[in-house]
Amino acid sequence: MNDNRSTFCNEKSAGFIQKMRNFLSVLQEMDFERNEEKVRKILEDDREFIRFPIPIFLPALLIWLFMLLFPLVFIMDPSNASSVNLNGLLTFYFPLLCTLLIFMLNQRYLVPLCIFKKRYGLYFLSNSVLVFATLFLREVMLFVMERTPDDGVSYFFDAYCFSSLKGHFSFGTVATFVMLVSLVCLICVFYHLTLRQIMRAFILREQKRMGLQYELDFLKNQLSPHFLFNTLNNISALIQIDPKRAESSMNKLSQLLRMMLYQVKDKYITLQEDVDILQKYADLEKLRLDESFDFVFDVKLDNPNMMIEPLLMMPLMENAMKHCVNPNGKSFAHISITQASGDLHFHSENSNFPRKSSRKGSGLGLSTFEKRLDLIYPDAYTYSVNIVDGVYISDLIIRLKKDNS
Repeated sequence: MNDNRSTFCNEKSAGFIQKMRNFLSVLQEMDFERNEEKVRKILEDDREFIRFPIPIFLPALLIWLFMLLFPLVFIMDPSNASSVNLNGLLTFYFPLLCTLLIFMLNQRYLVPLCIFKKRYGLYFLSNSVLVFATLFLREVMLFVMERTPDDGVSYFFDAYCFSSLKGHFSFGTVATFVMLVSLVCLICVFYHLTLRQIMRAFILREQKRMGLQYELDFLKNQLSPHFLFNTLNNISALIQIDPKRAESSMNKLSQLLRMMLYQVKDKYITLQEDVDILQKYADLEKLRLDESFDFVFDVKLDNPNMMIEPLLMMPLMENAMKHCVNPNGKSFAHISITQASGDLHFHSENSNFPRKSSRKGSGLGLSTFEKRLDLIYPDAYTYSVNIVDGVYISDLIIRLKKDNS
């Protein structure tokens, strides 16, 4: 019974931790996106002083100056003017400056060189030395401010330094400063841990993005040669049968190449431009088919200017046109593309007579099609293929990105 209860508690705690990880991951991604948006806005600013080179230490220097100067607002308050003197300022600022110095040494050297290299004893010893050195310097400062002409160095070490007789040193003083330094050390360690984790998450995010972008560029570049390879083969076969139609086909191909040269290289093109490419491709494919070929290309776009990645639907179009040819009967290919609100629906039905090919590069379009969808529209598309009574049916529904509209 106890084992079951322990297992249940462990599963519950693991589920809670996973939920927290997912929640914090979402917050982190939102922060990255907001910061990227700020950076983009800064880059769009052409004012000269924005582009002026600034050393990386300057923002940190300004923050430290603010921390040092802000207390003067209260110290120099007119109601406290009578009590403000050099000794009072030194008494206030000396612990503050020492604390800031310890913080800087921990942040810059001790935490990276000791904590992250598991030299905990050295870290403790180093901060103990800093605490002792700070308390000793405090004694020296107070002695210089309070000493009389008869008080010498021997008196400082014999009766003044670390003595409670004069009322400037006590166990409470040591305990308070040690607690303050311990808090500073904890803050430094936590600061470095969070900073390292944020940098790690950002670098992994950028590596993933660069990998995805490289893969998308690679896949997009593969689609164009594959399309051109098949089209040139069709025109080459047509030259011997009908030279005039071959010449007309070459003109259409040149128009299509011009579109692909200036449009496909872009990250996004309009839906209308992408549909025009598919239409010209279909016209070229029909040239190799006889007049009995039944082809329907129906397009209904609510927003033709909505943006989409180029040639995204080309593998489906290419597959429908290439594998619909029936050598012994009627062939058909019915294509419909509809776009309403943020959804794009590609539906095709064609006679199913797939070619058998031994070429290694055959079928390159469809082999990369789903992978490309996974990279561009993860969890934002549905794709299905069915063969019903010898009819090949493919359906693709994509929830287009709103920021591409």
